[in-house]
Amino acid sequence: MESNMTIRDIIVNQLFENVFQPIYRLIDWDIIGYESLFRCPFVSNPEEFFLYVNEHGSIYNLDIASIVNSLKQFSIYNKSVSYNVCLFLNVYPSTIAMPFFPQVMNQLVKNVSLLHQQVILEINESEKVENLDKVLSNIYLLKEQGFLIAVDDLGKRDCSLQLFIEIGPSVIKVDRSFAKNLSKDTKKQRYLSSVVQLFGKDTKIVLEGIETEEDFQCAKWLGVSYGQGYYLGKPSKLSVKTAL
Repeated sequence: MESNMTIRDIIVNQLFENVFQPIYRLIDWDIIGYESLFRCPFVSNPEEFFLYVNEHGSIYNLDIASIVNSLKQFSIYNKSVSYNVCLFLNVYPSTIAMPFFPQVMNQLVKNVSLLHQQVILEINESEKVENLDKVLSNIYLLKEQGFLIAVDDLGKRDCSLQLFIEIGPSVIKVDRSFAKNLSKDTKKQRYLSSVVQLFGKDTKIVLEGIETEEDFQCAKWLGVSYGQGYYLGKPSKLSVKTAL
């Protein structure tokens, strides 16, 4: 981040934007949703910036600012199409654990006239879960309201499989490292196959980071139903379609 720019400047003056990367159903190339991604001209690495903001105690404010902007942009796009797609919103566990977060999300979605089941809250696994009971309690309330829950980056760092099971997500996103050279790596193939067998019946499995035709075809062959990555579509602004 540029030295003359503060976290507060970026949040209060909304010196950022959100771009959207499509998520496809692999069998028929249908778009089922978009993940909203934070971008800022004063930030070279968004993931490192969020970690920096988290260390300085402002992650809730940044999460909410990004969510508000994402919902606004997505709702404009949603009104221009004749079918419903989902919006994936990244959110930190500490944000989910905040008092009244389910009520805040409920009101934000109502404000832009989206269906609750169109909004998938993607739990960011880069933050250690400190208050698991409160996180799980608020996830239960969010699910009651109709929101869907996704867990990000399965297979990355020291992600707890038990935590994934306790959260009971509707969507599990497998870390992009497993898509790289998937077609040539039998260990990655066995891992993905085991994930599909363990979770695939009740949970949508999304493989992130698909960048080649060979890895795309291999993911389909292994039974992975959904994918995301540059081969399928790069992050961009949503273009509003003109109604016929």
